[in-house]
Amino acid sequence: MKPIIGVSGKLVNHPNPTSPIGCFLAAGYTNGLAEAGGIPFIIPYLEKEQDVRDLAQRLDGLLLSGGVDIMPMSFQEQPHPGLGEICPERDWIEAILFDEMQKLGKPVFGICRGMQVINVFLGGTLYQDLPAQKDGELIQHDQRAPHWYAAHHVTITPNTTLHRLFEGRDRIAVNTFHHQAVRELAPGLVATAVADDGVIEAYERKDGPYLLGVQWHPELMWHKDRSFLALFRGFVEACQQQHAQTSR
Repeated sequence: MKPIIGVSGKLVNHPNPTSPIGCFLAAGYTNGLAEAGGIPFIIPYLEKEQDVRDLAQRLDGLLLSGGVDIMPMSFQEQPHPGLGEICPERDWIEAILFDEMQKLGKPVFGICRGMQVINVFLGGTLYQDLPAQKDGELIQHDQRAPHWYAAHHVTITPNTTLHRLFEGRDRIAVNTFHHQAVRELAPGLVATAVADDGVIEAYERKDGPYLLGVQWHPELMWHKDRSFLALFRGFVEACQQQHAQTSR
């Protein structure tokens, strides 16, 4: 059977006044997972912690998607003037989902915000606002180009999962839509792709269950460049293995 993969979405105001809260997720995430052989499930904004944990136990993997900024108090910092919109409800539910998936040893894939929030959950820190906080000259990390367009290059670390997924390529071009980024990597994580200005663009876990994060948005690229579908395929493959183990 195909693995069932939970995907987090954005909490938004709903136009129907009788249903004030809705969940939004770009179709590139779910269609990418389906194209790679998974069954995507958009995670609802449940209100009880145990319900969230019970849901996580039914999943074979978790994809934490892109979205708004993360509460800086999560990594013991006060809000910087450049901090953007935050969503406490999303931080809360994703922290529970991630914690439960880690307890169960299930695969997790983080994209953009997802990459950032996983790093925070594991004890790392972020630049709350790259232009204001990172030393040195920056390249543009919030492109003014079509979403699918590859706007800057990243260098991939050899002999890593990411390197294997991109068939041994040492350098690729990616899109970019962020003003926050990983500052200090959490213990156990290793950087696997870096932009020319030194911003960490991808990481993975050295030991333990499958864990990979990318700062760019492959869900917006894979229709135009099928090589980015490899990120979804690698993750779904790990989820399939997890499903096979738990079904024995």
